[in-house]
Amino acid sequence: MNPAVVDGLLAVLVTGLALASLVGRASQVRLTPVGHVGFRTADAVGVALLLLGTLPIAWRRHAPLLVLGVSGAAFFLYEELGYAPPPLPFAPLIALYTVAVSSAALTAAGATGAMAIGVAAAAVTHRGPLTHDQFLAYLLSTVAAGVLGYGVQLRSRVASLEQQAVQLAREQADRTELAVEQEQARIARELHDIVAHNISVIVALAGAARRVADAELEHARQALSAIELTGREALTEMRRLLGVLRTDRGETERAPQPGLDRLPFLLAQVEQAGLPVQLTIHGIPRPLPAGIELSAYRIVQEALTNTLKHAGTTRATVVLGYHNGYLELQIRDDGHSATGELVPGQGLVGMQQRAALLGGELAVGPGPEGGVQVTAKLPADGHRP
Repeated sequence: MNPAVVDGLLAVLVTGLALASLVGRASQVRLTPVGHVGFRTADAVGVALLLLGTLPIAWRRHAPLLVLGVSGAAFFLYEELGYAPPPLPFAPLIALYTVAVSSAALTAAGATGAMAIGVAAAAVTHRGPLTHDQFLAYLLSTVAAGVLGYGVQLRSRVASLEQQAVQLAREQADRTELAVEQEQARIARELHDIVAHNISVIVALAGAARRVADAELEHARQALSAIELTGREALTEMRRLLGVLRTDRGETERAPQPGLDRLPFLLAQVEQAGLPVQLTIHGIPRPLPAGIELSAYRIVQEALTNTLKHAGTTRATVVLGYHNGYLELQIRDDGHSATGELVPGQGLVGMQQRAALLGGELAVGPGPEGGVQVTAKLPADGHRP
């Protein structure tokens, strides 16, 4: 139910009880220091004070302290004038409970103490209508309302903290799962780039060795030597990558991540496999963050691997452009492959993911002289291309 409706009904109920007490007990007598005196007859002043003390309960959630002040003042004035009091001051108690529920500990304690002092003052004044039993009932109910309200607030805080802890644990689990997925995707890209490139080079070299084995023994030896070197390079990179997954980190042998300084070795590998490559550098080379260097190396590696597998007899060109704030890569060939051949494989997806994770861009399309051109722009020094 709407809280405003609940508070309105509560105000009506408390008002009804107070009016019934005012009218029903008017003929009774009370014990005072000067003897037995009857309660004051119900009149317009008594009704007005009673309504002033009870009806504000409807706004208790919006202005709890103000409602407590108005209700408490009206109630004590009502008592001082000698009107028949209800069994308990329900309206001030409800207002005090609301203050204790919604306010800080110091405010709740102050409000409870102030109301207790008011009850004591009503009991000792000359016209105070409170008997000893009524005083105890009023005082205990005042303390109970304050303690109960603040206890509810503490319980609500504990429940909220528990809910926040559960939410934080859920978010942490989600972040952990996402991190694991991202790490798995990164390892998958690395495995694909390492295995696909080196196996492609080995296959090309083995084919060349087979073709020249009988006629050109020296060329066959060179091809087999290149196969051995490429295989060793593949094993080294596989050990480095799989070392990430090992738990005995102290025994793991780590090789440095490949960067652009390894590009000449990569191009030499590709040329030994039968793909001539020309490297062109624009701008002034400078050290870049390790992540940029690794991604640039892998993009060049994957693009040349695709050329080696799909382009047939061709030549390739690799262009590195060092610009202000970003690194530009262009890898193109003049073969007969089409961009559609690259789409189904994991290589193109891996290149796009590498560029996207760095906030860069990657495009694959036809080259200016036929073949395929891969263009990537990777941000450096925190700038986007």
